[in-house]
Amino acid sequence: MKEIKTVTILGANGSMGSGSAAILAGFGGMKVYMLARTLEKAKEGITKAVKSIRSDVIIEQMIPGTYESDLEVAIENSDWVFELLAEDYAVKESMLQKINKYKKPGTVVSTVSSGLSISRLAANLDEDGQKNYFGTHFFNPPYKLVLCELVAHPGSDSVLFKEFGGFLETKLRRVVVYTEDKPAFAGNRVGFQLMNEVAQYAKQYADKGGIALMDEILSGYTGRAMGPLATVNFVGLDVHKAIVDNLYETTNDFAHETFKMPEYFEELINAGSLGLKSKVGLYKIEKNADGSKTKFVYNIETREYDICPKFNILFIQEAKAKIGDGDYQGALDIIKNAEGFEAELCRYFLAKYISYSLSLVGEVVETKEMIDMAMGFGFNWVPASALVDLLGGVAAAKEFLKAATVEIPDLLEEAPLDQKFYQINDILDARSLFRSK
Repeated sequence: MKEIKTVTILGANGSMGSGSAAILAGFGGMKVYMLARTLEKAKEGITKAVKSIRSDVIIEQMIPGTYESDLEVAIENSDWVFELLAEDYAVKESMLQKINKYKKPGTVVSTVSSGLSISRLAANLDEDGQKNYFGTHFFNPPYKLVLCELVAHPGSDSVLFKEFGGFLETKLRRVVVYTEDKPAFAGNRVGFQLMNEVAQYAKQYADKGGIALMDEILSGYTGRAMGPLATVNFVGLDVHKAIVDNLYETTNDFAHETFKMPEYFEELINAGSLGLKSKVGLYKIEKNADGSKTKFVYNIETREYDICPKFNILFIQEAKAKIGDGDYQGALDIIKNAEGFEAELCRYFLAKYISYSLSLVGEVVETKEMIDMAMGFGFNWVPASALVDLLGGVAAAKEFLKAATVEIPDLLEEAPLDQKFYQINDILDARSLFRSK
């Protein structure tokens, strides 16, 4: 692969575009054309890039411009054209056709997509362009979330694919997960499966606490930075809809029905209540006269917002105490043996997460380590393989899944009983992802 010295960022004013540009300039030392619809927006992107890494030394490496005036010059002079436009086929395909006119032979072209078909997008390029075209799914914000899902398609150059992955790892300091061109790739396929099924269960248990209850049951003590529905609220309900609707339409595995978005999500989206970015969604926060803040949660039954309830679920408190003491396996033992419907729900979702993660090995990724890295570095969730070990090993994990009436994936069914299942502890200490508060 030829050296990449100059990059064009398309979509420079967005949070992903500006954040990625900062990585390219800061870690890669590259010259970066920052293109947006207007010059003002391109300059906004540069400001955001500087803010994301808290250093203005990259300013001199960034050249602002517009699609109308500067596209041809930027692409002709670039070794890599990095497209980060809206998650929409029409938008991306229109831009790819322009890229195809101006790029020089051997130019790497890539897209940030949460799950659009890389093969379909590649068809807008000539033969040389298709060989050098990939999905580069950075996670947001890129400076903090170092995962990149690198996606090939049938026309990709397989040698360049690996070389480009090495470049992303060594030069840009990404953790690279190599995935097949499958719906939502690896991380989002697993993550949004769990989040959407949790949303379905929130409706089922609306009279017992709904959204807030489900986030409490699956809070930090289960190995994630925030509850699943709080994560949806952070990402945006509209983004969630785009991903799960695509998965519901394009997949047909045992989790298919869990990708059907609940109606109350649709109602919130139609009302413009998209989550954090619109300041109201599944949750909202209001400032009080004294300067304090009150957190509210959406009541699925009344369609109003209630003050977030405080729960006192004994097994959760006991598990958190174990984590606070550094006894992670002890925390899982408490979860395994606790009584009550909350504990049953917790066990079901942990089992489903393990099952679905491992079921994608062979279809979406080659090894379970790729799925583990996707979830650990992309979502800050404890990887499935680490949970297998913390549950007591392969035999104990199989019993755990069986008791939760969850399908045991072939990979787990056939795994040796006398070996550690989690193999990337040198890259990611999964214990760091548990929260005791």
